[in-house]
Amino acid sequence: MTSVPMLPSARQWPLWPIKGHHKGRQATGFSLVEVMVGMVIGLLGIIVIFQVFALSEGYKRTATGGSDAQQNGIQALFYIERDARVAGYGIADPSILGCTVLAYDELRVPTDFNITLIPLQITQGADNNATTGVGRDSDVITITYGTASLLVMPAALTQNMPSPAATFKVANRFGFKKGDLVIAAEPGKDCTLAEVTNLPGTPQTDNVIHNNGTYTNPEGATVNARYNKPSGLGVSYTTNGKLFNIGSLPNNNAYSILSGNLMLTTTLPTVTSLRIADNIVNLQAVYGKDTVNTPPVRVDTWNAAPPASWDRVLAARIGLVARSANREKPNTAGVCAATTTAPSWSGGAFDLSADPDWQCYRYRVFETTVPLRNLIWKP
Repeated sequence: MTSVPMLPSARQWPLWPIKGHHKGRQATGFSLVEVMVGMVIGLLGIIVIFQVFALSEGYKRTATGGSDAQQNGIQALFYIERDARVAGYGIADPSILGCTVLAYDELRVPTDFNITLIPLQITQGADNNATTGVGRDSDVITITYGTASLLVMPAALTQNMPSPAATFKVANRFGFKKGDLVIAAEPGKDCTLAEVTNLPGTPQTDNVIHNNGTYTNPEGATVNARYNKPSGLGVSYTTNGKLFNIGSLPNNNAYSILSGNLMLTTTLPTVTSLRIADNIVNLQAVYGKDTVNTPPVRVDTWNAAPPASWDRVLAARIGLVARSANREKPNTAGVCAATTTAPSWSGGAFDLSADPDWQCYRYRVFETTVPLRNLIWKP
């Protein structure tokens, strides 16, 4: 009988591993070299991303700065051109152009002041050429016009004034109303400003009264005659004089550059100072004059010199420079090259050298030529 071999007990198994049996799986992961390589690749990616971002931001800043300069320049030129187009309305009479208007306003300090009766006056910058107007300093443009809705022709005085505060006697007071400001003028004398307080009916239909104190305006309200000095302004007129109605809200506006802003300073109807537009760095203007002064009327000279007589100024050429708000970064050599050539207009190149960093900005030039129609169509 064949015997069956017996399997060894557990204690009898050999201690060495059975052939084909594997050890337990070891923990897996990145080696230090692999981690360092990954970090280097990640850093390179971050550097590339930031370079692209910086380049994109630079383009965005340039585009935005150019857009801001465009809007500011358009706004600045719009205000100046709007006023220039009505310059001289109600006062474009050769007999009074250039006269000094003595005035009084009880709300001002001091109450006495004066303006020059010029439709559009260009005050050249201190360092600019007096004839060509070329220079680095901005000009000041002062524009004066009336707002009377009905009367543009002056009324002749029909009686000598016994005192500076006396009633004006006129040939025709059509278009005058209470609250209107009037300018009395006579060759060889200063002009004076007054406020109409009463226009009595029959039999005083030739009277234009300008008393101080209170009066009832056309709307029925009681108001002060703020522009009438109690004793008058020291000038009495004769029958050679005229009375100009310049409306209830005449304008005497001066445009100038202050700390990179276009400023509007008004003298009439009240004293105010407003910022019109930001980042306007230069303002230049010249007169368009008819030096021959015989028909046909035409501009034959453009320069900054005051005219022989103000009725010869028929137009104004105005140019301004708007600047981007942000300063561009210099190049690798540390030199600003955002703008390499000074911007220019019909009057020549704008001198921006007052700012040593002017080349670090971008600029937009705006220019217009405005015909002074109230002088072209003067009586």
